Amino acid sequence: MNRVLLLLYILGINYMAFSQELIIYGSVIDKKTELPLPFCVVKAFPSKSATLTDSLGGFSLELLNSDKFIEISSTGYQKSRIDRNNIKEQSADNKITIPLKSLFLDFEEITVRAPEELPSTVLHRNLIANKSKNDKNNLDSYEYELYTKIQFDLNNVGNELKENKQVKKLNVLLNYLDSTEDGVNYLPLILNETLSKFYFKKKPREKKEIITASRTTGVENLELNQFLGDMYLDLNIYDNIYKIFGKSFVSPTANNSRFFYKYYLEDSSLIDNQWCYNLKFIPKRKGELTFTGNMWIHDTSFAIKSFHANVSEDINLNFIQDFYFTQEFTRLQDSTWMLKKEKLIADIQLTKKSKMSGFYARKTSERNAFVINKKRAKNFYKSSSTVDVAEGAGTKTKEAWDSLRPTQLSKQEAGIGAMIDSLNTNPYFKRLKNITYMAASGYYQLGKIEIGDVYSLASTNPVEKFRTALALRTSNDFSKKIELGIKGAYGFGDRKWKYGATLRGNVGGKKRAVLSLFYNYDIEQIGLSPYAIGVGNTFATLFSTAAFDKLTFLKKTGAKLEKDFGKDILISVGAEWKQFNPLGLANFLRPNSNSGIIDTITQITTAEFSGLIRWAKDEEYISGAFDRTSVRSKFPAISLQGIFGVKNILGSEYNYQKIQFNIEHKTQLGILGRLEYGANIGAVFGNVAYPLLHAIPGNQSLWLMTSAFNKLNFLEFVCDRYTGVYIENHWDGFFMNKIPLVKKLNLRLVTSGRMAYGALSHRHQVNMIYPDFIKEFDKLPYAESSIGIENLFKFFRVDVVWRMTYLDAATSPLGIRAKFALIF
Repeated sequence: MNRVLLLLYILGINYMAFSQELIIYGSVIDKKTELPLPFCVVKAFPSKSATLTDSLGGFSLELLNSDKFIEISSTGYQKSRIDRNNIKEQSADNKITIPLKSLFLDFEEITVRAPEELPSTVLHRNLIANKSKNDKNNLDSYEYELYTKIQFDLNNVGNELKENKQVKKLNVLLNYLDSTEDGVNYLPLILNETLSKFYFKKKPREKKEIITASRTTGVENLELNQFLGDMYLDLNIYDNIYKIFGKSFVSPTANNSRFFYKYYLEDSSLIDNQWCYNLKFIPKRKGELTFTGNMWIHDTSFAIKSFHANVSEDINLNFIQDFYFTQEFTRLQDSTWMLKKEKLIADIQLTKKSKMSGFYARKTSERNAFVINKKRAKNFYKSSSTVDVAEGAGTKTKEAWDSLRPTQLSKQEAGIGAMIDSLNTNPYFKRLKNITYMAASGYYQLGKIEIGDVYSLASTNPVEKFRTALALRTSNDFSKKIELGIKGAYGFGDRKWKYGATLRGNVGGKKRAVLSLFYNYDIEQIGLSPYAIGVGNTFATLFSTAAFDKLTFLKKTGAKLEKDFGKDILISVGAEWKQFNPLGLANFLRPNSNSGIIDTITQITTAEFSGLIRWAKDEEYISGAFDRTSVRSKFPAISLQGIFGVKNILGSEYNYQKIQFNIEHKTQLGILGRLEYGANIGAVFGNVAYPLLHAIPGNQSLWLMTSAFNKLNFLEFVCDRYTGVYIENHWDGFFMNKIPLVKKLNLRLVTSGRMAYGALSHRHQVNMIYPDFIKEFDKLPYAESSIGIENLFKFFRVDVVWRMTYLDAATSPLGIRAKFALIF
């Protein structure tokens, strides 16, 4: 047994000596920092026996006789390999040191900071810096051919409306329905197309447009002029303020626009072989007159390549539920950027969620054949009109239009004329059209005759007690050259008939000229503003604050010719014969130099010749057959009027002269709203009766008169020398939009001030004694101020009016006045 055990022991020793060839002791360090590396893997191959380094980087590993090398690895470091032949016998006190090289590059210290300017800010700043270079209006001159299409469509035509019994009466409509990209049905109503040549010169600033072709199809007598005028806007994308629908919108390209907008650089792309950046803009605050959209900006010239914008949500704007416009620009060979295509779309509805139909107003324009900096003869821009119409422009055939317009009409657009012809034979449609026209004009059309005025059918005054009236006039179906009108009224108090007749005729050629002849036998109130509603108006008497007790029975006949001269001048000349008979408190008394007593005069007679010249630079109009609506003018309107009374013409009794100078202006103040101001000064020469002097215009009604003094009675101040000023600011949402809760009501503040001063000579009393109710000015002017809220329920304005001077102890200096106001 002892021999066996000895043999086994010797074999074990020999085996151990043969298999345990070598033990390695070592440490792993970072090659650069020489710091120990813990948790490195040390593995022998091919046996794959392995170990990990400890927290100090140390390790020990037994190598088998078959192992050829060891491999040391760690995350973030290059692997290291050591052959067995290079490893000598070691002990715990004699270790091998293995350095590992980091996989990461070493850098000097880097400080990371946010950029001083965002890329969007840098791009926008360069856009602003290059505005003057890229704005076409800074060229010496340019010209192009222009095609413009303006269209009005009935929108919100859903299935409910199509199933309506009344709409089914107009079944022809269903054949002409179209739809937007969003699937909203609409019905084209009016289409206006023009082709023109446009010319512009910078120094001196001149422009000229020649219409070579024009056509309008659709519903006639549709009262959309207020909307139509804004669709003729010439929006310059580089302006600081866009004046749209009577509001001042802050442009995303305005010099100070970063106070109102946030900008984001969203994309870049090649457009028409030009590299452009897409800059998105959104408003910083809700409720301000701003836009949401984007613009593509050229990378080197920083000109706008294309622009797309919608009005911002929650803005204080009535009836316009959305307004979208886009402009596309092209770069000419000389690097000039010109507007190529434009589209404007306005969604006009009573309220945002209304189920009632509204209107789409659309404008599409396209420009071609650009000519830059071409010199023209000095007299080329001389023209008697802002827009000239070429001979035969309105008589182009369908075939001619098909070849002239750059984009063909849709089936529905081309069929508007046929649709309207069909509708005009439909009794229901004719009634609907006439009711709409009556709401705007006061007259209801019955074929070639119009009957009205619905706003003067009934009224009251101290003389007539209750009064009823009716008027007839010819419509455009009768003639667009001549308009005939008659009226009649009956007073149940005085039991007298009143009547009148008018005749208006278009007597001009290309330039507007309207000749008016008139005769009137009716009651009037002296001291009314020329723009105020008369005695017979229902509203004037229904809401009166004082009795109309200073009336005059007036017999009047005369003629007036109003004609345009040049681009900016209107001249009016006329002649009137008038006979005044006093009513109520307006007695006519005259001192008798022979008897020394005072005579009562039953009537006075006068004959007048008048002339007026009015200048309004670049004023534009939308014109009907006889009347027209001013669209806009950047400049004040200035007028000078003279009236000359001549004695001994059909019994006229006085020689006198009146002269008056007047200035008025409406302008935008950007975010501060809309300002209206004006002033006048005048004098009366000669000796006349007081009804022929100048009466400071008053108002004896709760109905607000913006052209008169609303706390002043009629004939309270009469003058032969006078002056006056007024100023009114519509603040829009500048204040109200900043008040919590109140801003949701979309109310708007309006403030105004009005002042007049004059003098009255006593020399006129040789002709007629001044009545007791006439006051004379002392050292103070008469002054009123008011503060009001407009946009109440979208249609009303209410003011608190303060009479500041010439107070009456029996009457409060404060008063409430209101009016109906349809404003955007």
